[in-house]
Amino acid sequence: MQLNEAFKIVEKNLSGINTELGIKKTEETDSSITFGGEKGVYRLSHDGETNILSFDFAYENNGAETQFNTISRSLFEPERSDERDVKSISNEVRDELEKMFNSKKPVDLDKVKMPKAVSRTKAKNGTVSYDTDSLANRFGVLYPEFKDEIKLNIATYGEFLPETFFTEHGNAKVLDVIQNGTAQEQKKLFKMLGEVFEDGTNEVQDIIAVTILGEMKNDPKMMAVADEYMTEYMSGPVHEVNKITAKKNSYTKKLKNPPAYKPKRNKSFSLTNALGQGK
Repeated sequence: MQLNEAFKIVEKNLSGINTELGIKKTEETDSSITFGGEKGVYRLSHDGETNILSFDFAYENNGAETQFNTISRSLFEPERSDERDVKSISNEVRDELEKMFNSKKPVDLDKVKMPKAVSRTKAKNGTVSYDTDSLANRFGVLYPEFKDEIKLNIATYGEFLPETFFTEHGNAKVLDVIQNGTAQEQKKLFKMLGEVFEDGTNEVQDIIAVTILGEMKNDPKMMAVADEYMTEYMSGPVHEVNKITAKKNSYTKKLKNPPAYKPKRNKSFSLTNALGQGK
């Protein structure tokens, strides 16, 4: 199957929901197809090198300046796919459209509350554990300029999705601090991550070791900075993860191809647990 054939099938399968939402095809290139209307705009784009098909959407269509949010990524190899595979992707996109375009656009982020962090004392005593909400809270305290993005993430999905936030926003800040920050900035970053990791749930440990610090991809300079400030407890898993994320393998394919958003379920590929690390 050629990619343009797949796009034709997608367009046909989504014609019903597109009509319902007042959306029509606005653009098609060799690697993407875009649909838009008064309610918003979405596109499917294919990366020929990785064979990753991304589903992106935005509430406002500003042409080339449109700020898309990536909702899901799927592994799609046209030459190995048939109509059933394309229909399956179409069904997933339709499900997401029903959620995204039938929900109200957040207009006042001041009314969206930041996630709460559990008590440091209770976490240290083992009474409770740091969770992903705690990580969001601590990240927002350390970098206040990201509070609106955290709130928008919550307003869009109804809960905080750490993989989406860090992949699209937070990781860029983390990597910048590791590469270009002062010693004090680097120390503060790893102190926060280390505290949450040490007294955190398995899920938040995965987010820190895999989704965030796994993006160092075993770069020698960044790993040297990490080694300067990481706790011994966090160092082992982070090193093991980076040995894997530095290469192309089945683990990294799963990381680059996460499942579509499903409410109230574990949405991350648990590489830390797969390695037998963490709690």
